Amino acid sequence: MSPKIAVVLPVRQAQDTIEATIASIAPQCLRLNAELIIAVSEMDPTAALLHCINTGSARILFEPGLMGIPQLRRVAVLATEANYIVIVEDHVTVPEGWLSGLVDAIERNNVDVSGGGVMQGLTHYAGWAQYFTRYSNFMPPLSEEPTKMLPGNNACYRRKVFDENRHLLNEGFWEAEFNHEIGKGKSFWMCANLPVTQHQHRGMFNYIPLRFRHGRCYGARRYRATPHAARSQLIAQSPLIPLVLFVRAARAVFGKGRHQVRFLACSPLLALYFLAWGIGEMTGYIRGAGGSCAQTD
Repeated sequence: MSPKIAVVLPVRQAQDTIEATIASIAPQCLRLNAELIIAVSEMDPTAALLHCINTGSARILFEPGLMGIPQLRRVAVLATEANYIVIVEDHVTVPEGWLSGLVDAIERNNVDVSGGGVMQGLTHYAGWAQYFTRYSNFMPPLSEEPTKMLPGNNACYRRKVFDENRHLLNEGFWEAEFNHEIGKGKSFWMCANLPVTQHQHRGMFNYIPLRFRHGRCYGARRYRATPHAARSQLIAQSPLIPLVLFVRAARAVFGKGRHQVRFLACSPLLALYFLAWGIGEMTGYIRGAGGSCAQTD
């Protein structure tokens, strides 16, 4: 008999955080008889660690070759028959009642997808800068309400969402693109009181190329999906990408009325990170993805 709930946990270079993540999630899975599916590339240094730590009853999928988080998500999603599929990442801890709360939100509000916010678990400015580049839109406080945007590390989907849109997973589960496409016919719910806490920190000289690779992969995919007549305009506007990203993040942070001083203090680092993404995205438009898509978080 298939479990009602499966938690999908893709893992990439998470030696410092994976043990705390599993320890946070596994007890909730046990209480609800939910399946925890961990997907990791055999070449990833975290794979060896997973042989040594307590993963409870988790099912671990060791995948050959090099894969990024979106490809690992896809592998784990396709490996389960559960009615509800919860997506989380290898650098978060979750609050009590998180797993049951996400499923209850779907059933109570009769929606297709639910999710929550993302809190920052680090205190130094470098960590905050990385947080602002990825999670500004999901920073608490959040309202309990319908939404169209959910993070990639705190979301729950009815299984039928994937069954009906499996073609969108062909190259991996890219949550922003997937949610945008299914948002034309599916309903989303934001849970105000179920935020995860993120603990990931990459060194600056690791994070800058990571942002470049992610931007390049995104740019290549976006360029391919853009009609030929509009592609030249896409390239012409690409120098504005870092500014657009900075303004979006600033609007999200200042709109919350929280952490504005931290945001301003992080501005030099943020500018570097958004510049790296912008150059990457422009490179993706012009030269394609290369091998970037297999090296993204």
